[in-house]
Amino acid sequence: MKEDFHVDLSIRLYEKGNTGIACVSSKNKKHTGCVLTYRLKQYIKNSLFVGNISEEKAKLYAICIYYLVEDYLEDINTLIICNDEDFTYVKEYLIYLINLNKLNFEIINITEFQKRLGRRVKSLADNYAKIYRKRGLQRNKWHIGKNLNLVELNYEMIKEKWEELNKI
Repeated sequence: MKEDFHVDLSIRLYEKGNTGIACVSSKNKKHTGCVLTYRLKQYIKNSLFVGNISEEKAKLYAICIYYLVEDYLEDINTLIICNDEDFTYVKEYLIYLINLNKLNFEIINITEFQKRLGRRVKSLADNYAKIYRKRGLQRNKWHIGKNLNLVELNYEMIKEKWEELNKI
């Protein structure tokens, strides 16, 4: 059964500290998340960022989102992404990574979602992103409270997709 999925960041990619990213389904609250440590963000910035910083951060965000949703691609009706990074670039990179020609779902930002609803709402993934940021790096706390479904991202995984995106 297809449903909406929300994606959100706990701390923006350029801010100090670890960044939690969560993807949550709207109906049954299935969720996955990841944590980018401050050290990893700095290393990526120093080794991979080349051009426009805004575009590069959007590329990193799109790569993280790709890894979070890759297991749920058949279940997604609409992917709702928060406006933490430049949405135009994030959407463009996601379309390339996921290859939406094969899949049938829409990618929108939270502002468009709010317009459709006719009211201002927060992302469902907002609180989950904070949980992943706080508990994602501590394996012994993954099963306390809400069980975490952590996608453990590393530099090599990000670099592989980064090089793929540099081809466009």
